[in-house]
Formats: sequence, C-alpha cells, structure tokens
Amino acid sequence: MEIKSRLIEILKKENYTFSQLAEYLNMSEDDLTNALNNKTLELRNLELISKALRVPLYSFFRSGDSEINYTEKPYYINKLWTGDDSLKNKGQLNEEIGLLKEIIVLKEEQIKKIQH
Repeated sequence: MEIKSRLIEILKKENYTFSQLAEYLNMSEDDLTNALNNKTLELRNLELISKALRVPLYSFFRSGDSEINYTEKPYYINKLWTGDDSLKNKGQLNEEIGLLKEIIVLKEEQIKKIQH
C-alpha cells in the first residue's frame, strides 16, 4: 500500500480530510498529492503528520501484511514532549516514566512475536 492510501485510511479513522491535512501542512491538495505520488514529501512533513495523527512514523512504510491498530496510540504520546522540561514536577516526571515503561513493554512484545 502506498503512503497516500495509508494516510487517507488513517485520516478517515481520525475524522479528518485530505484537504485538512494539506492545509495543516500549508500545502495545496495538488501539491501534497504530487509530493506523495512522487515520493518527494519532506521527512519533516511526515513527522508533522505522524505527530498530528499520533501514529508512528514507520507505520507509513510497513508492508501490506502488517496490521496496525490505529485506535490504540501507544507509540507516540504527546504528553512526553510538552516543551519546557524545566517546569515539570516529580509527579509529571514519574507519569512520563510510566508511559515510557508501557512503550518498552509493547516493544518487547513485538520483538517476541517477531522471534517466534
């Protein structure tokens, strides 16, 4: 499946339109379509899309036989990148550590599946 098809699938599930995505990236729909079709979309734009939709960046490049559950979003958690880290208190830092531990457990489970 090509990146544009994956994006449209994710956008549908998140109740966004391709037009809204193009606007978010400050591009016309035609320019975005051309960039996706020609595989010339800048990586920073893919990163913006990944963060906005809260899906892992690598999900755009997975092979067709890999299933992604887009309703679960453990791979990218906005709470971890909130800006000024100097303002965080102990509770916030412990919460982030907990989230990171959850991500580690999920990644370890993925590794086990691959190894079997």
